[in-house]
Amino acid sequence: MDKDLAWLAGPGHKEALARRREIAGLALKARNSHSRGGAVSDSTADYLDELSRRTVCITLLAGSGSRWVRSLEAVRAVAPEAREEAWKARGRSFDPARPRGLFPVRDALREPEASRGESRGSGGGSIPIAAFALAAFRGLGRQIIVVRGWEREIDEEILGPLGIGPDRREFFTQEAPFGKPLGHGDAVWQCRALWKDADYVMTNFGGDASSRRTAASALLALDALGVSGLPVDLLMPAASIHGPAYPIVLDDEGLPRSFGHAKLQGKALSGGSGYTNVGLRLYRASALFEAVERFRGDFWVEGEGYAIPGNDPGGHEFALDNVDAALAAAGRARILAFARPEELTPAKSLEDLGAFEAAAASVVAEDTAAEDTAAEDTAAG
Repeated sequence: MDKDLAWLAGPGHKEALARRREIAGLALKARNSHSRGGAVSDSTADYLDELSRRTVCITLLAGSGSRWVRSLEAVRAVAPEAREEAWKARGRSFDPARPRGLFPVRDALREPEASRGESRGSGGGSIPIAAFALAAFRGLGRQIIVVRGWEREIDEEILGPLGIGPDRREFFTQEAPFGKPLGHGDAVWQCRALWKDADYVMTNFGGDASSRRTAASALLALDALGVSGLPVDLLMPAASIHGPAYPIVLDDEGLPRSFGHAKLQGKALSGGSGYTNVGLRLYRASALFEAVERFRGDFWVEGEGYAIPGNDPGGHEFALDNVDAALAAAGRARILAFARPEELTPAKSLEDLGAFEAAAASVVAEDTAAEDTAAEDTAAG
């Protein structure tokens, strides 16, 4: 195993962000040095192409969130001003029944004809919020989109413009037996038949400023660590921010031992700077399958929902955070703290839209530069 990659996913976690651009190359080097039978990839593109055939990517779009709904209600309750912020005007006209992921924001993903010659990523027009999460998974595996309706609109407004056709995606409806979805762990359990035979599962959320570079590099790293014999069932890209709402506690070896989640746990969390996940998780599929089956079997209460120790008892939810905690306690989880803070800039209310658009544009600009560099390297080769 190339000790650089293992080091960055453990004791050397503080160095990972500075070496962000090297992660994919380190993974390729590690994989090739430990491959058996001469199965060697010539480039990270070849390596990713191979892994994409063994990977399922799940984007969770089944809920809007209480903060989002309240922010829509708030703008409708106030008389419109002659000159109000653009997000307020958009909020007034947006159907509150539609999922938050369909709300239009500035399009940094596509380069319109009118802006040719301008800096890439400057965008023009609009595209729904969830497009950034779905675009981050393009080409990394079969895409499953967990929804509660609105499939036609998602196809027409997001997937079509991104070039993700029906042959490359599958919708899955999350059932809500007690009137509301019972968490993303429950969603992943419900759609288990669609991913259980894969080697790897990646998950993200439709409200984040997701980075394809982070997702692709992390997938390469997870496979390379496994090829080396390192017991990794969960690899979580992480960023260092001030006052994380989802703090990660590491031990002396840089391994995650606990994950905080204020809403799930039903209590306030406080602290200074620290690591947090950015909404992206990568699992070895067999380990994820075993975990969700066990949580369902051990903690499902008929007629009520889930009763998982440590979760808010009033929520009856099962979250992927519960799976993460179990894998961390077993010593089979790692973080790779190479994600950018901008990736954790979720659009959870209308007031978040300005920060989300700026973060998404910054993330897309870096992703585009990385793709251009890779293309130049291939041409030169």
